[in-house]
Amino acid sequence: MGSLAGVRSRWAAIGAACAVALGAGGFGVVNAVVSSGEKSVFVPVSPIRVLDTRDSTEIANGTRRLVVEGAITVADGSSQLVVPSAASAVAVNITATSTRKNGGYGFVTVFPCVSESDAVPNASSLNFETGVDIANALSVSTSANGSICLYVYGTADLIVDVAGYYVDHDHDDRYYTEGEVDAALADKADVTSLLAPIVPSQPLAIDSAGQVGLFSSIAIGANGSPIISYREGTNDDLKVAACDNPTCTASTNTTIDSAGRVGYYTSIAIGANGNPVISYWDTTNLDLKVAACDNPTCTTSTNTTIDSAGVVGSYSSIAIGINGNPVISYHDGTSLDLKVAACNNPTCTGTTENDRSTKSTIDSAGQVGYYTSIAIGINGNPVISYHDGTSLDLKVAACNNPTCTTSTNTTIDSAGDVGYYTSIAIGINGNPIISYLDLDNFDLEVAACNNPTCTASTNTTIDSAGDVGYYTSIAIGTHGNPIISYSDQTNGDLGIAACNNPTCTTSTNTTIDSAFEFDGFYTSIAIGANGNPIISYGDITNGDLKVFSPWWMAGGR
Repeated sequence: MGSLAGVRSRWAAIGAACAVALGAGGFGVVNAVVSSGEKSVFVPVSPIRVLDTRDSTEIANGTRRLVVEGAITVADGSSQLVVPSAASAVAVNITATSTRKNGGYGFVTVFPCVSESDAVPNASSLNFETGVDIANALSVSTSANGSICLYVYGTADLIVDVAGYYVDHDHDDRYYTEGEVDAALADKADVTSLLAPIVPSQPLAIDSAGQVGLFSSIAIGANGSPIISYREGTNDDLKVAACDNPTCTASTNTTIDSAGRVGYYTSIAIGANGNPVISYWDTTNLDLKVAACDNPTCTTSTNTTIDSAGVVGSYSSIAIGINGNPVISYHDGTSLDLKVAACNNPTCTGTTENDRSTKSTIDSAGQVGYYTSIAIGINGNPVISYHDGTSLDLKVAACNNPTCTTSTNTTIDSAGDVGYYTSIAIGINGNPIISYLDLDNFDLEVAACNNPTCTASTNTTIDSAGDVGYYTSIAIGTHGNPIISYSDQTNGDLGIAACNNPTCTTSTNTTIDSAFEFDGFYTSIAIGANGNPIISYGDITNGDLKVFSPWWMAGGR
């Protein structure tokens, strides 16, 4: 394949004008013919489903635009960065199911587009018969707004999986002889500097204005840079730090709610519109609130009360459902129940509380719903980890529908006083995986669920060196193995456990930022656009909000 530079407004994809049938579901990479200059490099990713119209509406003689670049809501409802904005083309597998031909013909055309009204080219990417499922792998260039379009002649449900992308890169393919290399090095006055060790990145304070960094929560914004919600303890405000770059060496910090004592138990996710949405607890009114940011960097927001029926809203956790609306798990301190608020629109707004969300009690068996964490399972339904304060157990609520009006609740660890500071993610095998604190032994534990609804799990102690496992946060690395941030209370440090396999039966544990007595509080971890984990946390000694990106964990240690 030749250079893809400048083709975002015209046809120039591999198989964009026609499908490339590769057999066995594989993807082909076509080498560039130029020896130097700008070429397109193929970057494979773990296949991820970005569209499944079986969960919504089939396409009938029409076009569906699909945004594939930047932070997008994938088919499981989570917000992920699968393809960077700098990509020039994307490798996809298209499956057509529940097909019905239009007369004697039925086909799908995949092409770059800015809107669904763009003209459909005279080409076919996939041809189908009525009632016969069929798939094809192809690569297609992306448009200026990071989109592709899928046109169906006839009727079909479409499933789209992304397996990689192409990005322009400046190459020089000349080979140098040993003599040329030696001569080039001899001409350098600073040859010894080439042998200098790599200096690891250091934790950075991005807000030190008061007692900040409490209840931090981090996500990767639509621009590829992290964005962090947190509480400022000095003024009792909710703040947001929008990082100025992917490694967050600087940030723009904004107070978005100062109406009372707010900003407790913050949780942030990237909405379907690309703007962050934050759940948090208002302790003045004892309410659950949501701040729907008005722009990707959250310099302003629309703040609404979601639940005010008693003492509600502590231990909140937010995710974006498959319908594009936020769904929030939280504790009801009046009835001591686990509750879920499923927002009725992407910004959780409305004239009344009932307009804004549908609220359901999903566990009321004792004093439950502490330390909640929510994720969207592979079936599109939320799954929630939490602490049962009566039996002192770790429990999981697997919701029975996308809005979690009912759930199946399971105790997955009852070996002592366990289940504090839970954090949940969906592993590469499609099963939830949970990090948490064993308070009896002061250990960091991981429960790897044995199925998507977590009716059973394999539980492992992965750090028992001291008083560890507080403020846990878990994310799935680019290598498919979980990475966990947590607080080491014995040493007052930030701890990081890099799991050695997808179920985290063993891990490599590292202590970071041991310069002060109380570091590593309120940790939150995400996987950055560069593939490196990035962690937000509170430096309680200095009252700072800090970030750290352990670069050595990109793709594994």
